[in-house]
Amino acid sequence: MKKLPNAPLQEVIFEARWDLEIDPYTQLLHDPDFEFALGKFQGEVANEFPLALKIFPEGIPFTILNPKVLYRFWRGEDTWPVLQLGPGIFTLNDTEKNYIWEDTYLPTLKDALEKLERSYPRQIRFSEYSLRYIDVVRKEEYEQASWSEFLNKNINFNFENQFNTRGELNRFQFKQTFELENGKELEITLATGLNKLGDPVFIWQTAVNCRNRINRIELLNWVEEAHKVNSEVFKEICKPPFYDSFIT
Repeated sequence: MKKLPNAPLQEVIFEARWDLEIDPYTQLLHDPDFEFALGKFQGEVANEFPLALKIFPEGIPFTILNPKVLYRFWRGEDTWPVLQLGPGIFTLNDTEKNYIWEDTYLPTLKDALEKLERSYPRQIRFSEYSLRYIDVVRKEEYEQASWSEFLNKNINFNFENQFNTRGELNRFQFKQTFELENGKELEITLATGLNKLGDPVFIWQTAVNCRNRINRIELLNWVEEAHKVNSEVFKEICKPPFYDSFIT
């Protein structure tokens, strides 16, 4: 199955960073080729992502914002996916509506990274990168009255407070990081929140992160491994009836 029929995916985010240099005059980190690369990259992606938006305030030199996303490239107004670019940083963000790993997301990522590499006059060595999935469900779609009951029934995770809490669990945030092989880290966050309508929601994030200098081809191999880990962990976190609710 390429995609869950009722997938809880809110957003998937790939992010890659590369080393910046120290400006000899300001002593600030900067990407000396960014302005050149920005213009070329915009031309490279214009057919598929024609809407380019600057997202930093006028009058502020972008050099003091490094590394930070400064431009977004959309297929149309609020039409996902979106490419984001700044000095030393690139991201590809997408939502459940469009996301299919093999058919849409990975091909878009491969193409965008190739165009990013062509845009720079020097070879980019990526130094930090991550693949993150953010999933969300509304609490009221499930029958549990309390958050403790929701976790116990739906998630393969448990905790118990060994003290008098003097009240019922109202909200929570648990974050765990696990060291994997080859320098990878697995980051898992379980939390409560509110959606735009003010409804209580359960939010869980899985991310694979790494810091190691690699080239574009190595990065693409890495991201496929990261996707495999994220997919496996997503299913393992969910108890079977909870996971089945995304299929039926």
